[in-house]
Amino acid sequence: MSYSGYGALAALGLVFVVGGAHMADRGMNYTAAKGSVFRIDRECAFTRYYEGGKQESVRQDCSATKEFKDISASASKRSKDVDGKAVVKVSYTAPQDGSYRTAELKFDGRDDQFYKLKAGDELPILVSNDDPGRIVLD
Repeated sequence: MSYSGYGALAALGLVFVVGGAHMADRGMNYTAAKGSVFRIDRECAFTRYYEGGKQESVRQDCSATKEFKDISASASKRSKDVDGKAVVKVSYTAPQDGSYRTAELKFDGRDDQFYKLKAGDELPILVSNDDPGRIVLD
């Protein structure tokens, strides 16, 4: 076998090791639960253009703009991403101790969840065994 063959085999092995470690971490350190979205704070960045060539950069709540509503309405066939960030507040019952908790998930304009999520949606989440206040999307 040539050196390039050994390199390709080593790269493939590395991918399996990293993927396996990630799955083992999720399986051993997190417990599955259902979360409910109760608030979403989306902030978008826009450039406004005025007569005479003047322009200004604006950051504001995404839902206050018609552009975001148009883009998110056709999220399944989105042709562009919005420059923005979303903080999604989720409530859930921690499976480790049965306590009611809230936590945040963060998304940006490249994530589908940035456009699709709304208050009241149910999400599959993983709750950290070490810190029941820390969650990740399943």
